[in-house]
Amino acid sequence: MDVSIIIVNYRGWPSLVKCLGALSAIADSRFSMEIIVVDNNSDDGMFNQFRKNYPDFIFIEDEGNFGFGHGCNLGASKSSGQYLLFLNPDTIASADAIFEMLSEVKSRKPNSIVSCLQQNKNGSFEKPYKRFLSPSTLTGWMRAINRVIAGEESKLVPQTDQYIYPDWVSGSVFMLGRSAYDDLCGWDDDYWMYFEDVDLCFRARQKGGEVVVLKSAIIEHNHGGTTRINKKVAALTKSCVNISRHLFISKHETGFKAVYMQCFLVINHLLLGILPAIMGVLLFFVGSLNVMSRTYGHLFKYYLNAARFRTWISPRSKNYKG
Repeated sequence: MDVSIIIVNYRGWPSLVKCLGALSAIADSRFSMEIIVVDNNSDDGMFNQFRKNYPDFIFIEDEGNFGFGHGCNLGASKSSGQYLLFLNPDTIASADAIFEMLSEVKSRKPNSIVSCLQQNKNGSFEKPYKRFLSPSTLTGWMRAINRVIAGEESKLVPQTDQYIYPDWVSGSVFMLGRSAYDDLCGWDDDYWMYFEDVDLCFRARQKGGEVVVLKSAIIEHNHGGTTRINKKVAALTKSCVNISRHLFISKHETGFKAVYMQCFLVINHLLLGILPAIMGVLLFFVGSLNVMSRTYGHLFKYYLNAARFRTWISPRSKNYKG
């Protein structure tokens, strides 16, 4: 088997129909592939129906929702391809895009990761790649100031006519060899959601791998369809971004730099976030303020547990020892 395509789903069934429909239509002599869908325990009665509708695909139901990285590792453990392509359920891939990424990753250094351009159905292109965290890009307002001073972050990423060379690429479209996956020990499932792709790219670059976005290949990605559902979910995802940011720093920064970055984030979230949180309680009917209030509550609880149990791991991770 050339390529194992692994898709981690959580209640993203409407998008998954389109994703699997596009993959079902691929019949290409240039490569062989298998499709593996890992459902993170959606528990909504749809899993068995999908397994029945797509008998040629492999469906795995996890025993709980332990996060994206855990789902990716579970899918990879059941795969047989020499190369692994991780796709979000809200992507629509073509045979040409898969083949071009496969050809590219074969030609790159060991431990390299390849992605491609991602386009919304309205025709606009995303920029699902960035540079690693730095002391000057920890928060949204810091990144805004940094853009004014240094310019758009994505424009600072090296590129040629054919390739973009960011520090990391989104896990929504993410290909690497099985040997690279094994050498890098897969996805770190300490992360529940967000930054697991940043972490894997960081480790790949540490081991001499390249992180490449292929400009000649395009995959449609209708971003956010499975996470931006309501205020409760929006607050959860916003808090998860910040929680995973703390975890990434704890794993890859040391000394004064690590202490500064962690403390700055805690102070920023607790002090600068308290007024919007209070306003969100008083004006709960204002959607954006309500989300801020809920997000503050998630983070406040997380910081209490982090201090109590001395860990930055997300409480939602299977590896959490709180």
